[in-house]
Order: sequence, then C-alpha cells, then structure tokens
Amino acid sequence: MNLLSGFSRLLSELTDPPPDSPPRTAPAMQLDDDLLLSDDLPPDARRIIGEAEAAVADVRRQSERAVSAVRDQADRDIATIRAKADADAATAQRDAAGQLSPLLRDLFGRLKTVQAECLRAGDLDGALAVRSRLRTLRGDLFGVQPDPGNLTDFGPSDIGKVLLFEIVGEGDSDHCWGTDLYTADSRLCVAAVHVGAVRPNERALVRVTLFDGNELLFEGSERYGVRSRDYGNYTVAFTVERV
Repeated sequence: MNLLSGFSRLLSELTDPPPDSPPRTAPAMQLDDDLLLSDDLPPDARRIIGEAEAAVADVRRQSERAVSAVRDQADRDIATIRAKADADAATAQRDAAGQLSPLLRDLFGRLKTVQAECLRAGDLDGALAVRSRLRTLRGDLFGVQPDPGNLTDFGPSDIGKVLLFEIVGEGDSDHCWGTDLYTADSRLCVAAVHVGAVRPNERALVRVTLFDGNELLFEGSERYGVRSRDYGNYTVAFTVERV
C-alpha cells in the first residue's frame, strides 16, 4: 500500500460510520483514491506528499540498518560465547585427562607386573590374557582409541575435544604439516615423533587436543629426523603429547 492509498483509507474510516452505529442524518463525504492520485494535484500537495514519502522511506532505511547492526552484533556475541565455551570445555577435558594419567599408569603398571610374573612362571595363556585385558581397559575406562591414521574424521563440532590414542611412532613418512600444531590430515604417528612425544617404532599412549585451524598458518620444520611441511589454514588442527 502506498502513502496516498493509506491517507485515503484513513479518511474513509473517519468519515464512514461503524457498522453498529446509528445512521447519520447527513451522508459523509467520500474521498476517491483516484482523486488523490489525480494528476490535477496542486504542486504544493505533490511536494508535501513527496516529502512525506521520502521521510517514510528514510525511516525504513534507518530501521533496516539498525536491525542489521543488532543482528550482526548478536552473531559476534554468539561467536565469542561459543569460542569461550569451547576453550573452557577443552580446559576441563585436559584437566580430567591429567587426573586420569596417574590412575592409568598405576593400573597398567600393576597389571604388567602380573603379566611378567605369568611369563616367568611359564603361564603364557595368563600373560596373553592380561595383555588382552590391558587393551580392553584402555578403551573401556579411559576412552583410549587405536591409531586413527589422521584426524580428518573430526570436524568443527569436535574442536576443543581431548582424545587418547595408542600409537606406534613413525619417522619415515612425510605426511605431516605444521610444527607443534598440525593439520588434521597429518599422520598422527608421524606428528607425535616430530613433536618429540614418541620415538620411531615406539608404542605409546598420546593425548590429542583439537583446535580451530581456520585462522592458522602451519609452518614446517625438521625435528627428530622428521621433516614437516608448510601449509595454509586448515579447518581442524591438533596438538599431540605423551600421556
């Protein structure tokens, strides 16, 4: 509805009686839309209407800009809150993993003692059973997972997570990008050797923390016989450390 039609309707409502009102003694004057829209409008009337329409359009533009600004600020606030929540969650997970580490070492140490006693006594079946149980406990009690190869199965929704993996260090592969922070498509067992968490061919338990890599630039370097490469930003990055 344009401004002139709105004026016409308003005038009609003021002059027409409500449906339940008593009849008037004299008919009200009716204004025709065509009359208001007529080319015969005096210049002053056209000017007044034009100014009013321009003012209305300006108010609408200002309102749209204000609404857009509010929404943009809300998006920024949400991003800030989400980033803080992810950071707090990552800290909590790291703290929990740190508390689990001594428990895990104690449990494994005691079971390995039993395993060694079985071997000394010639009880090979008992030793194998203990080893099998050790591997099961790592997954059941502590969420230890086998070597995933790389971390490409994890996406933006996983950022901040702390994960435990059992790996065997590998030093003869070049599938590694970054230093200390690595792209998710880097081989975990290679990155672990590059960062000094494990040695080549050494089996170890490592802790991986996932980060947002969109704003990062990954610089390669040579460490512990492994050469990593440079890379631009990557959706997910990770750090790896020995447990």
